[in-house]
Amino acid sequence: MRNLPALPTPDRVIRVICALGLLVLLMLLQGCAMSWIRSAGPQDVSTPEFTVISGRMNYIIDGEPMAPYGSAPRWGAPNLIALRMEDGNPYVFPQVDAATGAFRLKVPPGAYVVSQIGPPAHLGRHVAWPRLVLCVPASHGAAVQAVQAVHVGHLQLLGTRYRETYTLSTGSQQVSQGVRYRYAVVDEAGAGPRSLFREIPDLPIGQRLQERWQQDRAGLIRQICG
Repeated sequence: MRNLPALPTPDRVIRVICALGLLVLLMLLQGCAMSWIRSAGPQDVSTPEFTVISGRMNYIIDGEPMAPYGSAPRWGAPNLIALRMEDGNPYVFPQVDAATGAFRLKVPPGAYVVSQIGPPAHLGRHVAWPRLVLCVPASHGAAVQAVQAVHVGHLQLLGTRYRETYTLSTGSQQVSQGVRYRYAVVDEAGAGPRSLFREIPDLPIGQRLQERWQQDRAGLIRQICG
């Protein structure tokens, strides 16, 4: 007889709620809606309004790459949502290429804080507040730089599966299983402009990020983009 699916632990559910909660708060504060980042073709170049970035993002679970992605039983390709600190708006970055995890996108310049990666409906594939940031530089019209995409690195989502037993206040026991993540960013570009994803371990998240953003937006942008 097969075991019933394990329940997610309460702290993981809370992280999902917090991730969605800040998006709602920021949208209410700014009167905004989510913006969708568009893919860039080989012919697209950076402009003052949009910077063309390229890179890869992949799940690597217990040392095994999950690409190529697809429908079940394969894993779905990851995407992410990031908050742009200049305006507080959430931006949805599309799913990466199913075969390689590659992406090439047109992104408004700015300082971005990643609020979540992967679909909330799949907790083992969803990460809330990974403390990852991305600085997307503005294009200043230099001919070579405008043609070349800014390389942002290969963001590797390094997951380790776990299965644990925990005890409720009632004394009954439940089994929790899922995936815990850490992150690595690999520079895969040769010559050319780059601005890699990076992790800031002490970056405020959730409600504390909102408070910091309201109190010192310029300082937060400097922390991300220098």
